[in-house]
Amino acid sequence: MFNILETKKMDGRLEMSGFTLEKTVKLMKLSFSRILLLHPEIDVTVDQWVVINMLYRHNALSQQELGELCFKDAPTITRMIDLLVSKKLASRTPDINDRRRFIIRLTEEGQAIYHRIYPLVREFRTEAYAGLSNEDLAHLDKTLNIIFGNLSKHN
Repeated sequence: MFNILETKKMDGRLEMSGFTLEKTVKLMKLSFSRILLLHPEIDVTVDQWVVINMLYRHNALSQQELGELCFKDAPTITRMIDLLVSKKLASRTPDINDRRRFIIRLTEEGQAIYHRIYPLVREFRTEAYAGLSNEDLAHLDKTLNIIFGNLSKHN
């Protein structure tokens, strides 16, 4: 059985860890958003970058696959794809095997934007991770993947 003082200490650590994680994620997104705003010729938001990055890594995805990988619900990913298509950064074509599905790909312009943004991402992460060793980053990645796995069991 837990000692009440030990339980309070553990609860405090859990609360602080959750708060630290949440505020760090929000600050990372805000900070990178500001970097993108310094490059108005790019005209892409952080959320649009996530979609572009996934499309670049996977070459072609259905809307549903893209939404799942980016953690966006169907209406949100549809709006984001519509916007990327209107900016000529992505294309949406019917799936030849299932006409109810669409396949999303980056256009040449989308690939060019990926190559413009990726160095900014690398520089941003280098600054954000300053002072952390490769071992620290590997431990952080492992820890976050464990938390993600624990949460994925419920979704």
